[in-house]
Amino acid sequence: LLSRRQRQMCIRDSSQISRIIFLIRAIQMIQQTAPMTLLELVDRIKEKSNDTLLSTISANGGKAEIKSIAPLETAGHGDVAFLANSKYRDAAGACKATALVLTEEDKQAIWGEKEPERIVVITRNPYAWFAYALQIIFPQEQPEPGVDTRAVVEDGAVIDSTATVEAGVVIRKGAQVGPYCFVGANSVIGEGVVLGEHTRIYPNVTIYYGCRIGRRNIIHSGAVIGADGFGFAPLDRQYVKIPQIGAVETGDDVEIGANTCIDRGALQNTTIGQGTKIDDLVMIGHNCQVGKNVVLSGRTGLAGSTIIGDNVQAGGGSGFAGHLKVAAGSIIGGGAGVPSSIEKPDYYAGYMPAMPHREFYNILSVIKRLPEMRRQLKHLAEKVDFLKKEPQFDSFVDVAIS
Repeated sequence: LLSRRQRQMCIRDSSQISRIIFLIRAIQMIQQTAPMTLLELVDRIKEKSNDTLLSTISANGGKAEIKSIAPLETAGHGDVAFLANSKYRDAAGACKATALVLTEEDKQAIWGEKEPERIVVITRNPYAWFAYALQIIFPQEQPEPGVDTRAVVEDGAVIDSTATVEAGVVIRKGAQVGPYCFVGANSVIGEGVVLGEHTRIYPNVTIYYGCRIGRRNIIHSGAVIGADGFGFAPLDRQYVKIPQIGAVETGDDVEIGANTCIDRGALQNTTIGQGTKIDDLVMIGHNCQVGKNVVLSGRTGLAGSTIIGDNVQAGGGSGFAGHLKVAAGSIIGGGAGVPSSIEKPDYYAGYMPAMPHREFYNILSVIKRLPEMRRQLKHLAEKVDFLKKEPQFDSFVDVAIS
């Protein structure tokens, strides 16, 4: 047992260590947010986008010092702000940021032919510009490589020397953790799982055996990758479990949100294409094939064997019945149900928007009467067809018109 003095010394030393750690982190943060010129920022965005996002700075604006990014309403000296939605043009015109990023069209709408008396950056996609700028000005802190002594690594697992494995992590035999990967606390990496380089696994993620995760993936807390698909064969009012012997495979640059579940395939792999972004609380059933650069918003559900084409966007709460195909480039509105295949890309919606509750119940009462109204309409159509065959029908029509 420690004496009172020894305990006091430990507390004092611990406090000093905490202050040192705080100072180190503060210095790191200062380094991360060090000012740069607008020209330097524009050049780095060009480089980061592989020369696909170019920018033009107004005269004498390149040397302006940029410290941070801020919204239109609150931006001030040293900030850069962006206009990504034309309905905020008034706010952009009054913005006090050092530099304003917008399209040529919005610039013309705000100032006309007159050159704005401020620094502007013209680009074709201010929103993407903003995303790259955030990555540059506020880079993600890179953790120290190494395996925490409180992690469990089974024999036969391979962890690259540049990877980081936090406390409580379990890595099963045959798993491979690639260069510069990060595996957060209490995550489980199953037998034979492969994590591609620069992949980031946040705390409390579970990746079942045999799954393959591409490079630069981000998987958020609570996600479960590779659980058994929902497969059961009915027999005499009971259900026989179908072993799910496939796995899950993701392409490069995939992001998977918190508490999302992607089930393993029954015989073939469930696949997620390169560049696809999946929100929180999304359910992807077994054998689904999700294409490249797909966006699935929160609470979207894909029943088994759904095939989603490239560049599809699905709004929150949308559902897919399974064993169907959705054409590349399709947009599914929030809350819409997709009961069958979509062969032609378009904007599909099908969920009633919110309205005053009395109006909704009036519409609901009409919907309930639709079968009866259909029968009545059919009966009336039959009567009209019968009357058309009568000789006096034409004269009846003439009298009715007159």
